[in-house]
Amino acid sequence: MRTFITLEFDKDTKDEIVKIQKFIKDNSFSGRFKYIDNFHLTLKFLGETDLKTIELIYEDLNKKLKDFKSFKLNFSGIGAFGINKIIRTVFIKAKEPLESIQNLYYIVDEITSKYGFKSENKYIPHVTIAQDVELKVSFQNLCDKAISLFNKEILFDKIVIMKSEQINGKRIYTPLKVIFLNK
Repeated sequence: MRTFITLEFDKDTKDEIVKIQKFIKDNSFSGRFKYIDNFHLTLKFLGETDLKTIELIYEDLNKKLKDFKSFKLNFSGIGAFGINKIIRTVFIKAKEPLESIQNLYYIVDEITSKYGFKSENKYIPHVTIAQDVELKVSFQNLCDKAISLFNKEILFDKIVIMKSEQINGKRIYTPLKVIFLNK
């Protein structure tokens, strides 16, 4: 099954993300816009993974994170990967300080690499809101206007191992395992 490890958002935060997504949609000719239930902050994409490996990763993460404290992260404005005529990915940016999420990422990366998953050197915390976007305005113009639309501090108190599957043409994410962080 296709899996990833993520931080989830509450419904109020997802509703606010939809507002900035609508702003981008209104300023675009086309794009693939993420479904509200699929907004998340990926820590590690695993890809095809069997249930036994998921269980082992879960057990290791649970042990390693038993003293890891919940944390807050600030988000503000938008960014992008692959800025051309068609922008590959438009996302909401996480702002400094990023120490807690970077530390969490390194723990997740260390544990998953034990099970054969590729270790990654660079991690850019972000929330994907659209892909393959063709804008009506310049990306810089969009950024300048979007900065005031989403400026929020979010508390993260759990990580989730998630299953991703395509059902009736729609991407569906289902939690497999949850690891709670200390309060």
